[in-house]
Amino acid sequence: MQAMILAAGLGTRLLPHTEVRPKPLFTIGGITLLERHINALADAGFDAIIINTCHLAGEIRRCIGKKSWPIPVHLRQEETLLESAGAVANVADLLDGSPLLVVNGDTLTDIDPKAVYEAHLTQENTATLALMDHAAFNNVSVDDTGRIHVFRDPTPEGMQRLAFTGMQVLSPEAVAAIPRKKYGMVDLYRDLIDKDERVQGITMENCLWFDCGTEERYLEASRALMVPEAFRQAFGTAPKHHTTEPLKGDGSDRRWSRLKSPKGDLIACEHGINAGFTTGEAEAMIRIGTHLQAKGIPVSPILEGDAVSGLVCVKDAGNIHLAELAKTLPEPEVEALYQRIIDALIRFSQEGIHAFNTQWCWQTPAYDKDMILTMECRYFMDAFINGYLGMNEPAEPYQAAFDLIADKALKGALPGLMHRDFQSRNIMVHQDASEAYTPTIIDFQGARLGPFQYDLASLLIDPYAGLSAPLQGRLIAYATQALADHGIPVKKEFHTSYTFYAMARNLQMLGAFGKLSALGKPGFKEHIPRALATLEKRLKGLNNPKLSQLGKLVERAKKNLPPTSGG
Repeated sequence: MQAMILAAGLGTRLLPHTEVRPKPLFTIGGITLLERHINALADAGFDAIIINTCHLAGEIRRCIGKKSWPIPVHLRQEETLLESAGAVANVADLLDGSPLLVVNGDTLTDIDPKAVYEAHLTQENTATLALMDHAAFNNVSVDDTGRIHVFRDPTPEGMQRLAFTGMQVLSPEAVAAIPRKKYGMVDLYRDLIDKDERVQGITMENCLWFDCGTEERYLEASRALMVPEAFRQAFGTAPKHHTTEPLKGDGSDRRWSRLKSPKGDLIACEHGINAGFTTGEAEAMIRIGTHLQAKGIPVSPILEGDAVSGLVCVKDAGNIHLAELAKTLPEPEVEALYQRIIDALIRFSQEGIHAFNTQWCWQTPAYDKDMILTMECRYFMDAFINGYLGMNEPAEPYQAAFDLIADKALKGALPGLMHRDFQSRNIMVHQDASEAYTPTIIDFQGARLGPFQYDLASLLIDPYAGLSAPLQGRLIAYATQALADHGIPVKKEFHTSYTFYAMARNLQMLGAFGKLSALGKPGFKEHIPRALATLEKRLKGLNNPKLSQLGKLVERAKKNLPPTSGG
């Protein structure tokens, strides 16, 4: 038994994503549509597979070449698109004279190809098409025996209208009837029907089938396959039904939702499609999360994820953020909870770094001086001072201050794995039966090699929680002692480094708050006054002449705050 997978199309309905990735190489659950078809055909007992290519043929060739397949796979490249039937005629020299099963490479289905093939042999059809009832695609008219009479045109009276799944079997006679030119499969079937050849449909019941040719349908197929698998990973079985509850978003464009079932809940994060072949945010979340989970670090377990569709499902860590508890619990309980979180941060930093692969990073592999200057200091100037406040200030007069901040921070940095946004909204807290609080770290996809002090500062100066200065001081002391207890030497410059990383983080926060507020996103503008006051206090406390110009800029910025940000 031979089969052919049609994989040459331009994918115009999936533009711009198909400018870099052909449709059959879109993935669901980390497996390409093409690989799913190859494995299904091999499992069904087919002896060989032919794949036609044209658009981005090199990518398909690389995909096929880097794996070992259970049956022979032959590629045939078309110089120009020959369309579906023309593609079959173009491989006639590779055929063995038996019927040929053909399937569209941009579909996701669990239809058994062997069952379709055997039905064709039993019925002795010229062509046999797998059909199903799918209202959005029903355009094939069949009589009560299943014989096909009309494609796409109005349905004759007394006939049923069904959808063509893209899986079909062609007899050698049907293949021989195809002209060697650009020619569509529907054209072939219309010609065969006009000649009174037997073009038969077999109706598939209760099957999974998706045309993944548009962004909407591809993402729908991803959810249909991946969400049940995520439930199985979490609870052993997939529920027959679940409900979806949209969740409040963060500062990014990702969409979050809670998937609720009687067995338990999951969290789905949709990053959007990333068709490129470099690491994107979803892939970073999957790979880094899997790594941290293997280390026993308290993160939400990755249950199912796909780098191209951007869909990632994790176990639900609840809906209580650390920020909420920091404002409601008595201070001794807050301090004890933060100590537990600092213990988790030490593990994240010092254990997470082992066997960490920087190729998992989607932004930069490491945090360095250039990043401090561009993503913290310059971001503060561009997004907050000039973007949000409209002060039109050049960055050059403050370059000496920014260089000092970067150099002082780096000098005593404790290297490790850096979260990059280790603040109270990215730490979920669950209270167990013993009423003990257990933290779970989320939003770790920005992790990279970097300093422990930056994450510690992100946690302690976080305006969402608003920890008092004395409490921050006690927690810094706890962190240094906890590091020593873990056998991690703390350099004498540790505290100076912390101070300047706290300043860098403060600049970054203001840049982020300014940018997100300017975009109209709620929940950020009200935190600007506290963040600005914290920065001003730290600058005055250092009393360093090289920071004086920056201090004066902050004073002017306070006066330029809009009334709604002024507290």
